[in-house]
Amino acid sequence: MDYKELSGCLIIEEGSLLLIYRPDEDHWEVPGGKVKDSESPTDAAIRECKEEIGVDVSLEKPFFSGEFQHNNELYLWHGYLASSKGTPEVQEKKFSDLQWFNAQDLNEINLSPNLEMIKPGLVRLLK
Repeated sequence: MDYKELSGCLIIEEGSLLLIYRPDEDHWEVPGGKVKDSESPTDAAIRECKEEIGVDVSLEKPFFSGEFQHNNELYLWHGYLASSKGTPEVQEKKFSDLQWFNAQDLNEINLSPNLEMIKPGLVRLLK
């Protein structure tokens, strides 16, 4: 089975995780997206943050790489702990909001499938 490769950034400041809301999927997700044929997952994570939230990021370390299934498609997702330079703001029309969430908040919102899969680790990370 073929899979799509995705990459994203877990930007954490003062115990809160930066998430962006995607109304067409009705969930919150981290900045990130598809890894192009000509790039590495780390390069994709950096590029996608610039495109989606308008900031440069520094990747600190890998947090998770793994497969998940959504809408009958298989994905390989790489999530990196990252720090941002500047003030993030929504840059793409597919997103309607950007907010910081603490560990308790994660249990009260609809997360993307890849974040739902790693939610226990995120909660520990944010405490």
